[in-house]
Amino acid sequence: MPKILSYLIFIVLSCTNCLSAPISDFVKPDTPPKYFAIDIDGTFHIKDESKFKKNVEAFKRLKQKNTTPFFCTGRHLQCAKKLLGEGFFTETGYNGYPGVYLNGALVYDTNGKAFVDKFTPQFIDEFVNYVEQNNLNDKVFYYSPEGTFSLKELYKDGLQAIENNFITTPVVLSLSDLKSKDIIGITIFKTGLGGCISMSGVHSIEYTQHDITHITSLKCDKKIGLEKLLKDLGSNETECAYIGDDVNDVEAMEYCSMSFAVADAQEEAKNKAKWTLDLKHDECAFEKVVKLLCDDEGQQTSSMGSV
Repeated sequence: MPKILSYLIFIVLSCTNCLSAPISDFVKPDTPPKYFAIDIDGTFHIKDESKFKKNVEAFKRLKQKNTTPFFCTGRHLQCAKKLLGEGFFTETGYNGYPGVYLNGALVYDTNGKAFVDKFTPQFIDEFVNYVEQNNLNDKVFYYSPEGTFSLKELYKDGLQAIENNFITTPVVLSLSDLKSKDIIGITIFKTGLGGCISMSGVHSIEYTQHDITHITSLKCDKKIGLEKLLKDLGSNETECAYIGDDVNDVEAMEYCSMSFAVADAQEEAKNKAKWTLDLKHDECAFEKVVKLLCDDEGQQTSSMGSV
């Protein structure tokens, strides 16, 4: 193979893995996205109430511009409501439907009909056995569409962590009662679960900065959840924008024709998003994206998804 051809191939392959484009190069599409999937933690929610109010107003503005915003999050819907407060849902008129929750394991259509991907009984048996053998019962909680559960009260630091992060406190159940539930997600305060033989048959995301692992069915991630929802809505990825910040967002960022990473996103997320913002999530990066999509002045136009 000629050296010049080898060099050109190298350049092409390198560019496909490079960082996303800076937001300063963004060109407003002439056709706005019909849907906007929004990550919550590290993206939409801001602890500072005055700043968060700006994001709430931006959320409402999308609706006014005939773009349907919805959440695509690792949270359960109950946990999203606990974090954001009922006031958010009342003010915006958004009740959580449609939405993608638990990294795609729990999807609601516009009317609140749930689509779930649950673990097999065999996996639950094997996982519980692993947990018990390693004395981890107080470091694990389980999700069903109805709520969160555990086999033992969580250890002190775990309880504090879920309280600090507005996660619903798990209800303690017996093993038989737990197995009667449709378990669709698991969170464990541990990373590195190689010793669990059943892990090869599921989808897991390690959040090493928090020392936790989130587990769903092998058929679940945010992209798969989005595909399911958009198909139900009679749409597809060409009509959907996405914004996020973490490793559980990368598949959705690649999937959607227009995607954004906040400035304080994980590097892997920045690499996969179509655009990288110059504002951190707590600097109202979401509000900026909405302005770029909705403002009429000073914007050129292009087709949806251009880079």
